[in-house]
Amino acid sequence: MRRKDREITDQKWIEEVLEEGKVCFLSLCRNNEPYIVPMHYAWKDGFLYLHSALEGKKVDIARENLRVSFCVVPEWKIIEGPRPCDWTTHYRSVIGSGIVSFIEDETEKRKALTIFVEHFAHGAFELPKPMLDRVLVWKIKVDSITGKQNPGPQ
Repeated sequence: MRRKDREITDQKWIEEVLEEGKVCFLSLCRNNEPYIVPMHYAWKDGFLYLHSALEGKKVDIARENLRVSFCVVPEWKIIEGPRPCDWTTHYRSVIGSGIVSFIEDETEKRKALTIFVEHFAHGAFELPKPMLDRVLVWKIKVDSITGKQNPGPQ
């Protein structure tokens, strides 16, 4: 990272940002062509969980190349300056990469989707079997993660 003064490696800080965020930008690659898509996510114990339809472009790409990266920016604010070159952005962000797998086991799928419910709704939710059958659950084992921030004046 070029701006070492903005780099964050503290795992607690990184996890707080991931808990606060709701959308990640997932980056995939097929045949040397990048593809990025925003997705809801949940984070727990070093894994990023995603869910999607059973098929589609992102699923096809991920099945061909299990290496992915992601970015979460839960908050940002553009700060105007007197000249365009004086503008800046205050932000907190997390960028990571890892290997995706797809959860097929019904019990594991329920556990992963419960992590989603806890992240978004903070309560109990029944997951009927027809719902489980229509959703693909992604599990990314994160092998690299770092944070970055420009918090502005303290």
